[in-house]
Amino acid sequence: MRKFLSIIMILLVSLSLFAGGAKEEAVKETDTQSTEFTDSLGRSHTFDGEIERIAPSGSLSQMVLYSLVPEKLVGLSSDLSDNELLYLDEKMADLPLFGTFYGKKANLNKEALVYASPDVVIDAGDIKDGIAEDLDNLEKEIGIPVVFIECFLTNTADAYRKLGSLVGNEERAEILASYSQKAIDKADEARQMIENPVSVYYSSSPDGLNGIPTGNFHAEVIELVGGENVIPANFSSGSNIVSLEQILIWNPDVILLVDENAYRTVTTDSSWASLDAVKNNRVYLIPQSPYSFIDNPPAINRIIGIYWLGSVLYPDLYSEIDLEEEVRTFYDLFYGYSLSDDEIDMLLDSQP
Repeated sequence: MRKFLSIIMILLVSLSLFAGGAKEEAVKETDTQSTEFTDSLGRSHTFDGEIERIAPSGSLSQMVLYSLVPEKLVGLSSDLSDNELLYLDEKMADLPLFGTFYGKKANLNKEALVYASPDVVIDAGDIKDGIAEDLDNLEKEIGIPVVFIECFLTNTADAYRKLGSLVGNEERAEILASYSQKAIDKADEARQMIENPVSVYYSSSPDGLNGIPTGNFHAEVIELVGGENVIPANFSSGSNIVSLEQILIWNPDVILLVDENAYRTVTTDSSWASLDAVKNNRVYLIPQSPYSFIDNPPAINRIIGIYWLGSVLYPDLYSEIDLEEEVRTFYDLFYGYSLSDDEIDMLLDSQP
């Protein structure tokens, strides 16, 4: 009987030790699942488990997140147009709209954001004065972690890598980062070889008279590839409106336009005919679908714009670039869309 009781005691002690060991191991696993993340503002957050539900706070973060983890988006900062939905996952059309936190049209719907119950809200863009305090206050109001990722044209690769470490998709982030950095490096390399900079006039308005000056973030691609923006940084004339007489004085080598009406006016109206850009057939309509290759929004869409504009301004320096193939690759990687040959031809056709 004593021997039997001894055996029982040994078994009970063994089970107790096993249970304790299992409990300790579970705690260790839980600990390893907690991740501390420091954002671009130096603000730290701890996340338990993998982040599965993400909300963007603006158009830039929306586009970067869509290219990286579209399946984790629980809402949008801005509506998608019919043109955008031609190239993006149709499921995006069913997501709720939150609005944006920053900008002239800031309209963040905090109730809708909270209702969607994201694990994190991600903001991306340039670092501005007071932004850390703004995001801290938003975080307190909604009770959801708000993370900021610094993201501008030339640090796109770093932004992808930082985001990848946060959302648990470092492998895909590296693919997008590497592609982005390769395009930026090409622009840097080619720019050093420019002997005679090409002068550029860029307008986004229907009449072609609303010009984008040097230093404006909407003109970053022009400057990155080595174009010489004819509009000086200190130019100011009521929302950048310029006169045709002034454009004639600047006499740019190349004119870049967004609007088809502007393109028709510039290429057919006799008042523009004396410009070198018109005489030499160097007036171009910027590809727009689903987003402009140059700006609007000034986000990841500009990466393919580097190859496009570089090839337009300096074809000899970009002669090894197969532009059609780069466009096809970019749309596949960043938008998840396979372009047909006809679609590529339409995108790259500068004449409406």
